[in-house]
Amino acid sequence: MRLITGTVLLLAAVGGCTVTPIEPLDPGDYVTSRPPVDLRSIDPPTRFDDAAAGPLEVSTDADEVLLHGTTAIVPIHGSKPTASSGEEIRLVDTRTNKVREVIKPAHPQPRSVTVIALPTLTSVQGRPTVLAAFLGEAPGQGTTPGRPLVEVVSIDPENGKTDWRAEIPVKGWTGTGSPSDVEVSFAGVADGVGIVRIVDPSLSARRGDTYALDLRSRKVRWSRRGFEARAVAAGVVTGRQPGTGRTPKIEVRGIDARTGRPRWASPRDAFSVEVFPAGPSKAVVRGRTDPDGKPYVDVVEIATGRVVAATKGKPGKPVPHPSNCRYDEQAITVCSGGDWVGALDARTGAWLWSITKSGGRLVPYVTGAWHGVVYGRTDNGPVVLDGRTGRDRETRPGVAPSVVNSSMAIGPWPGGGLGSSSYPVIG
Repeated sequence: MRLITGTVLLLAAVGGCTVTPIEPLDPGDYVTSRPPVDLRSIDPPTRFDDAAAGPLEVSTDADEVLLHGTTAIVPIHGSKPTASSGEEIRLVDTRTNKVREVIKPAHPQPRSVTVIALPTLTSVQGRPTVLAAFLGEAPGQGTTPGRPLVEVVSIDPENGKTDWRAEIPVKGWTGTGSPSDVEVSFAGVADGVGIVRIVDPSLSARRGDTYALDLRSRKVRWSRRGFEARAVAAGVVTGRQPGTGRTPKIEVRGIDARTGRPRWASPRDAFSVEVFPAGPSKAVVRGRTDPDGKPYVDVVEIATGRVVAATKGKPGKPVPHPSNCRYDEQAITVCSGGDWVGALDARTGAWLWSITKSGGRLVPYVTGAWHGVVYGRTDNGPVVLDGRTGRDRETRPGVAPSVVNSSMAIGPWPGGGLGSSSYPVIG
């Protein structure tokens, strides 16, 4: 999970402490069309044309953007009071940098919270589909108060048209006492059911709710308050279920995606537990057996809860502290955090290699992974690693992308700043 406290970014003014909010750009301000760029098809790509960057959005991180062929699906975060617009989804043709469609929710956003709406790209009945979930509030009338809801929009990425919209009634999240930030997204899709999660991502008040939406009937099959869904596989949803108190123990659970019935629970409750999807069938679980120490990292089979690889701390060999994991859409999952990067076999769950600060190499900041390679950057600039061995594969890729396919990549704003841009593949 992205541990953030808002998506309207602040830049310190040079020579002082004044800050200026970065607001979403209106289409056409900087996202201007251009003649179509020449495209190559290389799998996996290791070099990108940083001189042909197509700026997408200054307030959207590159790893939040989806890529379907040459179409970028860009979430726009405009829920801060200073922002010019609310949350929306823009479909951009990366060949010409032209905004094809803008999809907005039908209901206004709650004014009391900052909303972060993140879409997902999936397949529904064999057809590529973008699912976007927005937190909204149906207006009140007379003495009837407004009601909070999550609005789900199904979008065809081929033509940008909206297939359907559905509403999920929710409790809380929009009134006095609500968190300042709310992230709404999909944990995954299984057996025709979309798993929607609503999360407060702040470190001081981590909590979440989960709703299972039948994508055919558009009705809620089940919901679970306090359960934060994190990954879906083989018809099972896994995630965190915190207890009560200021420092609660947290249980990792597996729940049937269609019925909401419990399938398994972790044999131990632990502290500071995080769950990261790690490919089509695994999850990485990080936690501590007590509040102050004894960390562990487990690789778990989502369908059964079985631990297939366990890592515990040893004298002189601390346990890795993953803060995210990225699946290469083929066979490798790379995890990173702090001064450590490691990769595991997505099929078996076995760890393949790691790079640590004390190992004589620079530990890269990982930005993405695709089809056997890992993208990242070090103090020496962008770098591409071999996903199975961890060795350097390309030391001058041009940019460190987050989202990649054989012809296009999504990386940082030109010059390495905040925001997102598209980059053609050249090698």
